[in-house]
Amino acid sequence: MAWRECAKSSCKPTLFRVGFLNALAIAPPMAEGSRRVRITHPFHPLSGKQFDLVEHRCIFAESYLYFHDECGFLRVIPAVWTDFVKADVLVEMAGGRSPLHAGCLLELAELVQHLAERRRDELSTK
Repeated sequence: MAWRECAKSSCKPTLFRVGFLNALAIAPPMAEGSRRVRITHPFHPLSGKQFDLVEHRCIFAESYLYFHDECGFLRVIPAVWTDFVKADVLVEMAGGRSPLHAGCLLELAELVQHLAERRRDELSTK
């Protein structure tokens, strides 16, 4: 594997790994037409930017997206860091609020504490 640096002045100096993709990681062919994906991970340096999707692959039960950056280099990112993956319905319905009320959470904490004490008592009597 070799490393090369992006030479465009608009790109920050970043090293990209150049090499072959795992030939065993096979994805179904993309549908006709291109799809753009937005990087949504808040701490990713490309957060908020959109790119044309090159390929979607599932590798070892994880979903990855391949795209070309501003310098033309092929990049890969976990699909969950983009808008490619649909949002969880429960999270969407909660609208930023907790789906459980504070009273329910306190009741759950008490139940966990009670079960932990009971388990500790059972272990100490053995």
